[in-house]
Amino acid sequence: MIVYAYFSDHEYNPLKAIDGTLPNNVSNVLVSSDRNEYSVSAWNQSPLNQGPLNEVFDCTTLTKMINQSSTKIETITVCKFEEVSSAYLKMLMSIFNKANGLTFGKLGGDEAYACFQSSMVQQNGLRELEVYSLERRSTLQAQLIFEGVALSTSLEKLKVSGLCTEEVEVVTALLNALERNHRLKHLEVFDCESMPDVPTHHALLLFEQIALSTSLEKLRLETFFEDDDDQVGTALVNALERNDSLKYLYVGVDSLGRGTTIQDIFKTAVLDTKAQELALGQDFDQEVAPIAFDVWIDTLCRDDCSLESLKLLEIQPSARADSVVSDKEFSTMKNTSVKEVELRYTTLDCSRFMETFCRFKSIEVLNLANNCISVLSPLDPLLIGGSATLRSLNLTNNDISEENAIEFFQKLPQMKRLRHLALAGNPFVEESESWMDVFSDAVWKNKSLECTSWCHVRQERQGVSAIAAIANVPLSLNRGG
Repeated sequence: MIVYAYFSDHEYNPLKAIDGTLPNNVSNVLVSSDRNEYSVSAWNQSPLNQGPLNEVFDCTTLTKMINQSSTKIETITVCKFEEVSSAYLKMLMSIFNKANGLTFGKLGGDEAYACFQSSMVQQNGLRELEVYSLERRSTLQAQLIFEGVALSTSLEKLKVSGLCTEEVEVVTALLNALERNHRLKHLEVFDCESMPDVPTHHALLLFEQIALSTSLEKLRLETFFEDDDDQVGTALVNALERNDSLKYLYVGVDSLGRGTTIQDIFKTAVLDTKAQELALGQDFDQEVAPIAFDVWIDTLCRDDCSLESLKLLEIQPSARADSVVSDKEFSTMKNTSVKEVELRYTTLDCSRFMETFCRFKSIEVLNLANNCISVLSPLDPLLIGGSATLRSLNLTNNDISEENAIEFFQKLPQMKRLRHLALAGNPFVEESESWMDVFSDAVWKNKSLECTSWCHVRQERQGVSAIAAIANVPLSLNRGG
């Protein structure tokens, strides 16, 4: 027996077999042999496990419903099946044919994986595939999965966990698929911290294939590699230097060796790979050497810089310029490509860092949440004047006092391009309410501001959250103008 549920209009509900057809608003589907599979992690805080499920389907009923659907389903998740029957295999084929995106762990016996492989040759098939717990699949099952990936003419995104397996044949099958599938644009390799590390040899083979890829545009690495002698980090930097197709890169830098600094990845991704989007992050309990100020300048303040989005999570920038960069030189530095910057979870006030980005004449989105920022005047060039570009500013959970908040609000009427402002979780919110009159007056005068958030929300810096409700307050556009 299997339980079937659907996602629609941002709500999860048990599916009811009304007239034996799928509702038109079905978007995401979970199919499982285990009713306890309705977990918060699998369903993004799904409430399904909070009450009884009154609809249980057999394979034949579900197959009929899927086949009669007039549209494809965005994502179908299949998990925890043991036995294989002809009815079950027919249901799987229906799922494979009707899904734009597919997520699965254990499909059952080898016959189920053979069905998956054969389904991948169809035109207009799967666009996205997520395979988790690969280390629990047999070598034959993993080979069938990746042979299907190699055969697909429509798959664009592959997300896989479990490369910690010792079976080199499994990794070889993955690399063969990456080499043969020239439509694949997005690759994610992920694991939780409790999983064994990916063997160094596997990582070196993977990065070599990434270096040779001509179709891969997005790469996301959130796994842990064995790297006693820093081979993995060096291999990643080498792959980035040689790859000409990557446009988006996310790396969890704490998973790499200590010999490869964050600066190596940062410089290579921007200068050699010519990435348009770069995201670097690490765990709260890890320490990574900060990126020196002159490295920021040398990497970003160039005419040939094509980076559009930079996101740093728990990565420390240098707080001040050193003797390498004089104030005069600093004043002439600029960038015209970066449109979005996110710097979160640092322990710095980072005023000098803010000044650097405020000289970048194209930034539209700036997320500085969860830092120690107290002074806001360095942001003025992005917010005030004819060259102001900033449309969205997030200063949630910083150290802004009431005095500094009032000073900022007094300038708010001049911030004509700003549309969204978030200031929740700062000390001034709790200190008093005298700032509210200044804020209200400023909002009335600034006709362009559309949304603001200032309700209390505080997130502890070591990853333990104690979050109250955030108010994203849409402002009336009829404010006398």
